[in-house]
Amino acid sequence: MSFRLRFGSLGSRLLPGYGTLVLAITLVGIGVSITRPYLSLFGANVVHMSAAELGVFMCVNGVGGILASTWLGRLSDLRVAKKFIMLVSAACSALGYGVFLVLHSYLPLLIVSTVLLGLGSSVFPQLFAYARETASRVPGVDATFATSSLRSFFSLAWVIGPLLGSYLLQVCHFSGLFAATALLFAAVFAIVVWRIERRPPAGIQGSRPIKSFAMLRDGHIVTACLSYVAVYTASSMNGLYMPLFVTKELHGSDRVVGSVVALSAGLEIPIILGLGVLSVRIGKRPLLLFGSVCGAMYYVGAWLAQKPWEMLALQLLCATFIAISVSIGMSYMQDFMPGTPGAATALYSNTNNLGQMLGSLLGGAIAQWAGYRDVYLLCTALAAISWLLLLRGKRFKAEETKALHAALSSPDAATQQRQRAVNGD
Repeated sequence: MSFRLRFGSLGSRLLPGYGTLVLAITLVGIGVSITRPYLSLFGANVVHMSAAELGVFMCVNGVGGILASTWLGRLSDLRVAKKFIMLVSAACSALGYGVFLVLHSYLPLLIVSTVLLGLGSSVFPQLFAYARETASRVPGVDATFATSSLRSFFSLAWVIGPLLGSYLLQVCHFSGLFAATALLFAAVFAIVVWRIERRPPAGIQGSRPIKSFAMLRDGHIVTACLSYVAVYTASSMNGLYMPLFVTKELHGSDRVVGSVVALSAGLEIPIILGLGVLSVRIGKRPLLLFGSVCGAMYYVGAWLAQKPWEMLALQLLCATFIAISVSIGMSYMQDFMPGTPGAATALYSNTNNLGQMLGSLLGGAIAQWAGYRDVYLLCTALAAISWLLLLRGKRFKAEETKALHAALSSPDAATQQRQRAVNGD
């Protein structure tokens, strides 16, 4: 009881409804992480996809997620309440994973899963957009620390999820795996129904939605997006091909692979929790630059590794790189568009989706032609590119960030800011 009271007190200092957001984000994380590592096995063993068909399947699903989350992100800022977007997205996720239980034919599964999981991809960014919007409405709340701490629970889910998924796969096979995932997103739907506040959209009622990718007219936003795409392309290649590198090149066991994934996710949690405080003192862009350096060092270390234990030792660098990218990166993007948190978070999420698509294609080509070890050379180059791009990026001063937050709390100033966003200025 005392722990519950202390946690509730901490949550109230961070955000109203913090505990609800923690629960929803954790369930989303577990739902994704118990299934995603085994989708390739399902495709190969149940649907009998070839390697090329699997690549096309993942790529088309990624495109669906980008298009749907961009569209829903704009609507959530200007026309439709975020609660409704989250409800639709959670329901589509539950139905989308349920489809894997009944459709085992390639083309129908490709079409239906792309539509449903594409629409379902918005639940994660919309939860964080809702959190950012909540923070802007409450004086004295540190939005960066709040969103960073929330992101740590998503990392915690990735410690739990793969182990739970492995158990379900052994006991209940793929039917149990996808049924559990569908139930988890149904639980998220229920949480949104009963616990998430319905608010009018942040934008101007009756105004036109922001034109597709109009925010990319800002050179600083373009630079940040390109940097994130480079980061997530490298991260995707590492996630996809690290297990094969460890088992085939370093002759490690499957248990070592699981230990590497769990250790990295576990290390991310304390790092993410500390980043909110550091970002106030140091700034977000310097931390992002440091993260790219850690990423480059990790990839070089992996390229040089000769023993499985070396990959375990390198996970501190990997965890630091990922923690900075996913927590500070999201908040940095939201700073560019304080009047449209939904569009900003969707744009950030789409750099992740695009990076995963490019990572699967580029990593597969490099692994096929040059070997798993040389995948890490390309990852190193991408980390260096992200660092160079961030050097050209915008550094938000503390005074500027406070002014943006103050503008949001002023109806007249907020209206002007949102009108500029509508006009694409």
